[in-house]
Formats: sequence, structure tokens, C-alpha cells
Amino acid sequence: MGLAQEAERRTGDRGPRWGLRPPDDPRLRGAALATADGILRAPDVDAAAAALTPWTELTPTTPDGPLGRLADRTVMTPTLTRLVMAARAPHRSLSHHLDTHPAHGGSRMPINLLVIPQVIPHAQYLEHLQGAFDSSEDTVRAFASLSLARLHPDVTSWKAAAEVLNMPGPMGVRLARACSATMLVSADEWKARIWRAGEETRRRDYRATEAKIEHRLYMSRWFNEWARQFRPGTHYSSCGYGLTWQWVYVAHAHLDLSPAWRGKKPTAKDRHQYRQFEESLDEHQQFELAYALHKRA
Repeated sequence: MGLAQEAERRTGDRGPRWGLRPPDDPRLRGAALATADGILRAPDVDAAAAALTPWTELTPTTPDGPLGRLADRTVMTPTLTRLVMAARAPHRSLSHHLDTHPAHGGSRMPINLLVIPQVIPHAQYLEHLQGAFDSSEDTVRAFASLSLARLHPDVTSWKAAAEVLNMPGPMGVRLARACSATMLVSADEWKARIWRAGEETRRRDYRATEAKIEHRLYMSRWFNEWARQFRPGTHYSSCGYGLTWQWVYVAHAHLDLSPAWRGKKPTAKDRHQYRQFEESLDEHQQFELAYALHKRA
């Protein structure tokens, strides 16, 4: 508050020029220097850029754009240039928007993270998310789930958003970068879309469903019983594909993270063979395969 008041007092046609003269109040000056020191001492560029983003977001709109204004008023050393560019990256701007704007209907809602699947279901994608990004459907659906997680006040990075959804942290950062660079709607519209998609997604504890599927990794009786009754001739080696189908369609979890891959990223051959199994199932077989998750393993 004190910094804002002093900035307002100094502001003229050119605006406050902190690069030429720091705040007069020694307490404000000390706080500003401590904040800057914390940013520069961050363990990596991502952490430093995340800390710098709230400050770069305060840059007013000018004909030269935010980067032009910052460059005109700052000694842009190589380190600072790298930090400013990272802080102004599209995924960080959206991140800051989700962190600071109130959720639907008021202040930031302590959204129940357990009811957010790793991937928003296909039906909700078609209804609310299609056309928001120039990215693949799978990428957008996963990013929508991450964005919902970011609405929780305790989730303050894309890495943390991925981790609370039981996904690897770096995967969350990659998805955020990929989607933010192809965004076709405003941040406000995206937030409204993911909120509606989240409201229409079935409420259940998705972490518990994921755990139940993972528990069946080394069990096959359930799959053999399903195959014998509803898909005769299915080879026992297809059990992993059945497990992955439940992972994708019951838990609405990310295909790459299916426990059937045993911690490895699926190869193109793995994906192709799974897709063949998936596409071979009729509606009755799909229903019974989903129901098989609730039977004794």
C-alpha cells in the first residue's frame, strides 16, 4: 500500500522511475530490495519468474507494450532480460490470472481437489472447451483440469497443480506452456468455461478411483471373467489394455500415466495397440468393463 501511494505521488507523464530513485521511505526501500533479492536468489528461472510475474502484471498498457515499457525504465541486463521474458510468458500470465481473480460467485473457492479428474471428460470438452485453444483435444482436456486445480488457493504453480492431481510436476508445466501459447480466448472466458465443465463433471473421488485401478495392476481374474463373458477369444495379455481403458474412461486419468505402462512412457506401438483394443469394444462391452472395476479383483 505504501509503495502504491508513493508511486501515485511521483507519477507524472512518464510515471515513477524506480530505476533512477528508489522509494524514500527506508522501510519501503528495504522491502523492495528484499523482494528483488529473493527473486534473484530463487533456485531456478521458473521460480524466479513466478515470483516476478505479479510485479510485471502491474505494467500499464502503452503503445510499446509491457516489454517495451519495462525495457525503457529498467537496466535490462542479460539476467533480468531472461527473467522478464520468462515472467511475461503466456502460461505465467494465465497462471497469475487464475491465482488472483475470484472464482465463480465471489472469493476464491476452496475447491475439492479430489473431484477434479486428471483429464476433463470428452463430453464436457465438446460442450465447453472446444475451440478455446489451437491444441489437441487430449492436451486441452488435461490443461482444463490443471486450470481448475489452480483455482484452489493453496495451488500456486502448474507444477503443484499437476502434483495434486497425481501427475508429474514437469508434465503440468509442459501442458501449461503448450496450451497458453495457442490460446484463442481471454483468460476470463477460459475460467468461465472450465468452471462450467467442472460443474458438469461427475462428482467422485478420482484419486480413490485411480488407486483402485492401480491396485489391480498385478491381478487378472477380473479381466479374464469379463473377457470370458463378454469378449470371448480375448487373449489374457490384453489385461493391461483393459486396465488402461478403465484408467482413461472411468478414472478420466491421463493415458500416458496408466499403471499398465509400469512407470514408463508408452511407445507409439503401445498407444496403437491400446487404441485398437479401445476401438474394438462395443457399447455393452464398455459398460461391463466399467462395471468390472466394482467387482472382486
